[in-house]
Amino acid sequence: MGTLAPDGSAWHKILKQMGADWQKSTDGEIVLRIYAGGIVGDEGEMIRKMRIGQLQAAAISNAGLAEIDPAAYALMLPMMFESYEEWDYVRQKVNPALEAKLEERGFVVLAWSDVGWVYFFTKDPLQRPSQLKQMKLAASATEAATVEIMKWAGFNPVPISSVDVATGLQTGLIDALYLPIILAEASQFYRYARNMTDLKWAPLQGALVMHQDGWKKLTADQQEAIVGIARQVGANLRDDTRRQEQLSLEAMKRRGLEVLPVDERALAEWHQTALNAYPQVRDKLVPPEMFDRVKRLRDEFRAMRGRSSQP
Repeated sequence: MGTLAPDGSAWHKILKQMGADWQKSTDGEIVLRIYAGGIVGDEGEMIRKMRIGQLQAAAISNAGLAEIDPAAYALMLPMMFESYEEWDYVRQKVNPALEAKLEERGFVVLAWSDVGWVYFFTKDPLQRPSQLKQMKLAASATEAATVEIMKWAGFNPVPISSVDVATGLQTGLIDALYLPIILAEASQFYRYARNMTDLKWAPLQGALVMHQDGWKKLTADQQEAIVGIARQVGANLRDDTRRQEQLSLEAMKRRGLEVLPVDERALAEWHQTALNAYPQVRDKLVPPEMFDRVKRLRDEFRAMRGRSSQP
C-alpha cells in the first residue's frame, strides 16, 4: 500500500495497525507492507503502479481518485462547502455512486475517510485571491485535474513532486502551496511557508482503495475481513483527523506560523474566484450531472438549516 502520509505520522500508525489486524484476522495470510511519505510517488503515480501490479492498494485523496474518474473531484470543489456538516450530508449520498464508477474502472473502495480542510500556506502573507495570482503555487505533477482548476481560477500552478516541495520553497521555484493542516505539520512544509490563510478552500476526502487484480485473488472470507477492518479504520481516521486539525494548528502557531484572517469582502472575492471557474469545471472536468447533484444536495442541506444557498 502506498500513501503520502509521512512515516511515523498518526495516519501512518493507524494504517500499520490496520495491516496488523488484517494479518491476524486472516491467520497470517494477508501481509500489508506500507510505503509511506510518497516514496513510491504522488497519488497519480500510485494509481499507475496499482494498474501495473507494483502496488495492490493505496490510501489516497479524492484528488488522486479524480485521475481514475473525474466525478471524484465533485466532493472537493473549491469554496463549495462551508462546514463538515453540509459536506457529510452530500458525500453520504454521493459516495455510493462514486464507488460504482471507480469499480467500473477497476478499483475497489475499501473505506472512505477524511484528510481535512485544505488551506493555503505561503511565504508571503496572503488574504485575497489577487495576491495568490502573483505567486507560484505548488501543484501535484501527476494530478492534471487539480492543475486545470487552479488555472481556470486564474492562479499560476507549478507542477512539482511532493518530495521536491521543501526544496522548491527554499529555492524559490514555488512560494505557495495548498494542503490540509495535519499534513502541513507532519511534512514540516509550514517552516518554509510560514503564513496560513484562514480560508477553507476545499474539504479533502480520503479513501483506501485496492486494484481489482489484487482484490480478485482474495477469498470471499478474506475480502469480508479486510473490508470490515478497513471501514472501522476509515471511521477512526475521520474522527482523529477532525480532532487533530486544531491540535496541529495550535502546535504550528507556537512554532511561528502566522494565521491570516479573511474579512467579509475578501471572502466574497474568494467565492467569486471559485464561481468564475465553475463553468469550466462543469463543462470540461467534472461530469455535469455529478456537479449539479453535489450543488443541489448542498443547497438542500442549507435550506433545511434555513440558510441561503448562495454563493
